[in-house]
Amino acid sequence: MPSRRMSAAGLLAVAALALTACGGSDEDTTTTSTTSSTSESTQSSSDDATETEETEPAETESEDEESDDTESEDDAEGDDDAAPAGLSEPGTELSVGDTATIPQGDDGATIGLKVTEITKGSSADLSKLKDADKYKEYTPVYVQYEMSGTDSSSELGGDILDDVDPILADGRKASTLILIGTSPFEKCDSNSIPDDFGPGDTETTCQVAMVSSGQEVSGAQYSPYEGDYADDGAVVWKK
Repeated sequence: MPSRRMSAAGLLAVAALALTACGGSDEDTTTTSTTSSTSESTQSSSDDATETEETEPAETESEDEESDDTESEDDAEGDDDAAPAGLSEPGTELSVGDTATIPQGDDGATIGLKVTEITKGSSADLSKLKDADKYKEYTPVYVQYEMSGTDSSSELGGDILDDVDPILADGRKASTLILIGTSPFEKCDSNSIPDDFGPGDTETTCQVAMVSSGQEVSGAQYSPYEGDYADDGAVVWKK
């Protein structure tokens, strides 16, 4: 499935409520599915019969060496499941304020990312939205992030943060208000990745989670639709 990369340039200022399985729906809402998982099985084969013959000590030593080589090959194959060097491992659990290095874009680029703050707003904050009555049952929660540049992030200029979503206390994705263009929320400014974004550079961005009565935003997760972070677990930040 193609990446959900978006460019911030030239986008009109509109707002739409993207509801995950945890939220309600109406004719103007977009329901998004979340994760996919795959499993792989491996098979091993062995010879049905082996021929027994006398061996010299040197031959026995050679067999031991062959066994050692096989073990080394198995270890190397196990390493294939690990994340590429420098990336946070799938399934990593972090606290708010911790930094992970995650993939972004289609060409193997990465950024550093940390959740810096989770702040509950009020229903009055939604009055600035067009058709605000549609959202009167919701309360906004502002999830703030800090992005940091890496050796490969300069090619991401103009992209918005991709595959990262606020989560509820039970681990489900929270409903989010997708803001395209200038944010009407002073408390939640959504920024794209700057041009020439490299090591030492930082930029903040924000997502508006929408919660109904009894729901609480507990953190965020990096969870793309496919790949290691879908199969082996998301990178999760929690309060």
